[in-house]
Amino acid sequence: MRDYLLVLILPLLLYAAIRKPFLSISFWIWSALVPPFLWAYGGISTSVRWNFLFAAVTIASFAINKCNKKPPSNGIFILAVIFFVHCVISSMLNNGYGPYVWFRFDLFWRTLLLFFFIAVVIRKEIHFEAVAWGITLSFGALAMIEGAKFIVSFGGHNIFGLTPAFNDNNLSALASLMCIPVAIFLARQYKENFYFRNGLYGLAFLNVMFVLGTDSRGAFLGLAVFCLAYWVKSKNKMRDGFFMSLGGLVALAILSDEWFNRMETIGDANEDGSFQGRLKSWKLAMLMAIRHPFFGGGFDSTFTNISTINSLIAEWDTLSWIPSATLNVGDTVFVAHSIYFQVLADHGFLGAMWYGFMILISLKTLGIIAKTSSVFWQVNLAEMIRLSLIAFLTTGAALSSAYNDLFFALVGMTVALAAAVKKDEQERALARIKTVQPARFANENRHINT
Repeated sequence: MRDYLLVLILPLLLYAAIRKPFLSISFWIWSALVPPFLWAYGGISTSVRWNFLFAAVTIASFAINKCNKKPPSNGIFILAVIFFVHCVISSMLNNGYGPYVWFRFDLFWRTLLLFFFIAVVIRKEIHFEAVAWGITLSFGALAMIEGAKFIVSFGGHNIFGLTPAFNDNNLSALASLMCIPVAIFLARQYKENFYFRNGLYGLAFLNVMFVLGTDSRGAFLGLAVFCLAYWVKSKNKMRDGFFMSLGGLVALAILSDEWFNRMETIGDANEDGSFQGRLKSWKLAMLMAIRHPFFGGGFDSTFTNISTINSLIAEWDTLSWIPSATLNVGDTVFVAHSIYFQVLADHGFLGAMWYGFMILISLKTLGIIAKTSSVFWQVNLAEMIRLSLIAFLTTGAALSSAYNDLFFALVGMTVALAAAVKKDEQERALARIKTVQPARFANENRHINT
């Protein structure tokens, strides 16, 4: 049934997308985070390349419609362009299996293309809301369903990876955690609508339950940091503290002893086999960055190419000052297990610097907007994007998800928000000038007449 429904509404979505570029971007991010065929569980809709279709329609809609086409000139956008060029060079100079490196680059440039259109096209309040709905009704909605199952089963429902991009419990928890502030942004936007407001807060709550149900220790730490940051910035600490405590009581009622035992191992990192495996990956990433400090090894070369891994193991004693078990030839190495070490290994110290500056300037920009803007929706959006990025930086410290669509969509929204705020300030300044000048000319005329 859902399969036929998706196919039937596709022409309507395409019609709306071709007429309004901001809607096509919203559909793009919706289909990028959760491929629509996952909602249908197979059928005709699986033969449709939804994400490619919406990306192509976005480009066409951008070309034929009257909308902003001038790229913003702020530092975040410039750093993103520099980082992209850097990634091109690092891929050309890769130290891994060439076809696989370029396959990963192919995924990356598509993500950057989405970032570009968000940064350039999105300018108005309704535009940002549309993109936020695209995020919320994709992964946020999918995680909401799983979170509800977790509660109904009293913690018995097992949660795994939900989508191809977020394909295990840890990555899914990261994506869900990043969606929570976006849902809260929309709830605040619809604060006068009882059903939308409470429905969106309910979605955010079920996403919290989803994060807890994944058994991800990194996501639990990210959730704790998110809750603390949200409460500190809250204008009604008593109310928000009460609801957080209520959510905590619900969690205590359904979480198992195994869950608490797993979370307690966070303090025993040195004795934890999973952490030791991560430490080996991080040392391997550092060895690659030391060997190629400017451009690294290229996408995933450090962890997927056997000859590269073995050559780096030969230099293992270079980092003997970092206590860890020895990585031997033939040992399995999966991923970087950290957004920071992932970028470091893929693109060297220089690439990690561009990436880090892009994030830091984004956080600074959002902080300035949250403090100085007098427009509610701008402050609301800035606060929530900042919380989402904080969750990404905290949880991502132990996960390889540095180039995911959701992260770059949020950075693109930051670029667009900064441009929108600047445009509003210029328009208000121009309006003040137009108001002052007629009064000045009237005074001058009265003086001349007298």
